[in-house]
Amino acid sequence: GLQLLNPKMIMEKTGDKDLFAIIMAAVVRGVDKYGDLMRLAIASPGNDFRLGAMEAPPAVMSTYLGTALTDFLTKYAAGEATEGYVPAKMELPFGVASIKPMAIPAEDRNR
Repeated sequence: GLQLLNPKMIMEKTGDKDLFAIIMAAVVRGVDKYGDLMRLAIASPGNDFRLGAMEAPPAVMSTYLGTALTDFLTKYAAGEATEGYVPAKMELPFGVASIKPMAIPAEDRNR
């Protein structure tokens, strides 16, 4: 299979550096255009309670890509992005010398 939201896997399987940007544009457009239908398909009392606990209201359908991905797509749309998207990473130290830091995504958690 091919994970459509994994830029590294897309590049390895297809060799097309443009495909990830095209897929992301389609996802963002789909959420923008069909957010109401997505909400109807997702909504249930259990999901609204579970997803609404101390988070954004579940009735809000939005797309937050993070600054790095937004910058990449903006440059891609302007014809400036020449390489494929590579997600930024940062190290999470554990404060214990015997445990190596773990590489994690530099962006905010997935919403």
